[in-house]
Amino acid sequence: MPLLQDYYQTNYTRCSKCERFMCSWQGVAYTFHSITVFSIPFYIFGGYCILFKSTSQMGSYRLPLFNFHFWTCLVDIMINALATPYFFFPSLAGFSVGFLNFLGVPPPIQTWLAFQSINLMTMSMTVLLENRHNSIPFNRFKISGKNTKSLYYAIRILLGLSYTLSMLLFIPEDQEAALLQILRQILCPTKEFFTASGVYVVCIDEGYIKFLALFTVLGTLSEICQMAFFVLCCSYYLFFSKSSFTSKKTRKLQIAFFASIILQISIPITFLLPTFFYLGFSVGFKYYNQALTNLSVLHASLHGLISTFVVLIIHKPYRQFIILIFKSPSVVHKESVTTMRKMNGLTSRVTMNKLLNTLR
Repeated sequence: MPLLQDYYQTNYTRCSKCERFMCSWQGVAYTFHSITVFSIPFYIFGGYCILFKSTSQMGSYRLPLFNFHFWTCLVDIMINALATPYFFFPSLAGFSVGFLNFLGVPPPIQTWLAFQSINLMTMSMTVLLENRHNSIPFNRFKISGKNTKSLYYAIRILLGLSYTLSMLLFIPEDQEAALLQILRQILCPTKEFFTASGVYVVCIDEGYIKFLALFTVLGTLSEICQMAFFVLCCSYYLFFSKSSFTSKKTRKLQIAFFASIILQISIPITFLLPTFFYLGFSVGFKYYNQALTNLSVLHASLHGLISTFVVLIIHKPYRQFIILIFKSPSVVHKESVTTMRKMNGLTSRVTMNKLLNTLR
């Protein structure tokens, strides 16, 4: 790219350089990949607990919970290891320093995979809430018909697919010209803009960028409205409707599951929304700060790790399994002996009572 190199050797020499660690591609790669090394075993352990340590009371709740866990962790892995994006916001350009780039996967496919995984993760949150919503007896608003539910999720998948594919419709054919146009907006990007291989521009058309922003906002509002509907219905039947449950124990159990779901889905929202708002602010106000951009993506990449930790802590069967792992064999043996003695003592008392009743 002779024109880019000419700019790099002339105009760029007058720019002030960002020397912070998180401004460099090494800072992004080393930080994100280090998180992956620690988090993947933790994700696998969390999935194992959900699949094999859930109690019978969590029967209908187990698979939607695992679905949510799978997609939240996959998004983290996509950001931290597979794609590991280095964005040049407010432009829709960047490059990958992840494993997919090492394998030679084209940037458009990496872009589609990243956005599609986020779309499916968002849908898994709604599935989790819808599962709780449908499990409440006497709920007039539950989606009970299989065909209705299939149609509902088919429409959602198609809308999400059309959104992620729309990201690839206006990719500039002349990437060098697109990069030069971005330099009119970002006069002094980091040196990676010129030196990194595979810097890719997704779109430079201002009108289409505004359309994508509007599409994103409407999609986000749609998801929020669906989640709000399920939350409000669950809240009404769990806390206000007197005819929803015949058993106080069942109501209490449903409330516990509902509270755990609210806590779990709040983790991705808490970690993704600040990143979403910052990137929207960057595009809307043409604000460029490479360190903040990289840190905002890093913030979003931690949600799967925190979500897994929350899942393991708030559910009693998983907590007990973790405690059992860290207990020494001698303590476990002592507790087993104590339990056996109590059971034997109880059996002896029952036998004695039966004998006395017989003698009487």
